[in-house]
Amino acid sequence: MQSNDDPDFKVAYRKHGEILHFRVTGDIDSQAIRIAYWQEIVAITKREGLRKLLVVDRKKHKPANPEELAQLAAMMQIHSTIADRIALVEPTAKFVSAMEHAEIEGREVGINVRIFNRIEDAERWLMYGSSDEI
Repeated sequence: MQSNDDPDFKVAYRKHGEILHFRVTGDIDSQAIRIAYWQEIVAITKREGLRKLLVVDRKKHKPANPEELAQLAAMMQIHSTIADRIALVEPTAKFVSAMEHAEIEGREVGINVRIFNRIEDAERWLMYGSSDEI
């Protein structure tokens, strides 16, 4: 299912069992774009009612900086009860360590989020969880 017609990004999603799979595409890196697509993900999640999210982010030219990640986590804190688990898949291997900061920021505001570089690992965590659940 395609969700928007914004020229700067696209959010596509599909249901797979108890999981909502999201794929974000687009070539523009900005905080405004990140906020816009996360707002769209929140709206879709509320509408669909599933509580496990797998988000495959688009390839980036540069990751968000720590201040931007903190701002995004604070914005998402008000939505922390809509999902039990959020698995973020970072397809750009060199950005995985930078995106781990997003995991830390999210967990600090009560969001059960983990960063992965492989979809299979993200799906496994969504299905079975782990002993480090918050």
